[in-house]
Amino acid sequence: MDSFSVTFKQAMSEAYNNSPEIMALRSKLKASNQEISKVLGENRPKVNLESRLGYDRTDTINTSSVEKTQYNSPRSVTLDITQNIYDSGKKVKNLEKQQAKIFANRADLFAHEQLLLLKTAKTYLNLYEAIELNKLAKNNYEVLKQHLQATESRFEVGEVTITDLSQAKARFLKASANEIKTRGEIEIERSNYFALVGKNPSNILRFPKEDYVFPQSLKEIIEISLKHNPKIISFGLIKKASFLDISLAASELLPKVDLNLSAQKAWDPNTFFNEYENYKVDLSVKVPLYNGGINYANVRQKRHLAVEQAMLLDNEMKKLVKEIETIWFSLKTYKNQVKAITASITASNTALKGVKEEANVGTRTTLDVLDAEQEALQESIELIIVKNNILSTKYELLEKMGRLSPSTLNLSTLKNNYEKDYEAVKNIWLGFDG
Repeated sequence: MDSFSVTFKQAMSEAYNNSPEIMALRSKLKASNQEISKVLGENRPKVNLESRLGYDRTDTINTSSVEKTQYNSPRSVTLDITQNIYDSGKKVKNLEKQQAKIFANRADLFAHEQLLLLKTAKTYLNLYEAIELNKLAKNNYEVLKQHLQATESRFEVGEVTITDLSQAKARFLKASANEIKTRGEIEIERSNYFALVGKNPSNILRFPKEDYVFPQSLKEIIEISLKHNPKIISFGLIKKASFLDISLAASELLPKVDLNLSAQKAWDPNTFFNEYENYKVDLSVKVPLYNGGINYANVRQKRHLAVEQAMLLDNEMKKLVKEIETIWFSLKTYKNQVKAITASITASNTALKGVKEEANVGTRTTLDVLDAEQEALQESIELIIVKNNILSTKYELLEKMGRLSPSTLNLSTLKNNYEKDYEAVKNIWLGFDG
């Protein structure tokens, strides 16, 4: 990135690529993917190989009171294979539940990515605003400094009074304090920028251009947001997982059938045989009858938790709609302000020009000129702030709509294929990679 100039999108790309929080959430998502492998593993064969090696001594006395001692070294190898062939739908429901939770985590990651990009956008705009306001403050400082010097010269020859000189000093000192204040605000915003982007901002920031199509109606924005907002998607998936939990709890009350295979080879197992082989196949059926009512309590608990998640989703949707309405009306207000301020600036500049001409012929005082200049300056400041607010508000709406993403904004960011990571985990039977 050029240290002299940085674009809005470059700043957002850097923040996205360098964020420790986003990297941590990606690792969390990969960890949650493993739940799918665990669920699939529950339906795969369980194979155990057991080997034993020991020492055995047997003392006997027969009916003739003859004592006898025998020694042997029992050794054995046993292979057990267990395969579940029926679990009353537990595996299917558990698989759907874990999928919902993984996709909820993915949506949560997207929500954090969008919040990071929104914070970066606002920080960039705040820094740009601070720099532009400092430019105006510096210009005003220089103008009032020259006015003070001229007033001091005129005071020395008796053209102005001590009151005029005091007014000039007061305006200059106020401008000096404001210039110092705006410089401090630049340093604060530079620090905020570094905290998010991971690099110091460049010497020049450019006001970003809008290169996306924005919906023109509040209704359309709300409809898009309710479908694509990552937080809403996450809450919806958590709700789905909670209802699947009810079915999982109920499956504990149903039968389970396992197929068991066993093969054993033993050497010197006891005092009667030198070798021993055993092969076994059986079906085991487990039907839960009563365990103190714990399973029923678990079903009741899951039902109440599912209702809780449904209510949380409903509340989140209502909150989202309210936030969008507030942002939308703020945006309309800012746009109307721009029109009013722009018209006011035109009128103020015309008035300033007239005041200066009248001052040249002696019908206006220098104080009148300064008042007109201050009014024009204040309106220029307001215009910068409102234009920043408009763009910042639009990015807030994009975040609510679920469209503040690297792909939508066409950012130069690292590519992450979350679906590929998820699918790869399903096919891992052995090993530590994935």
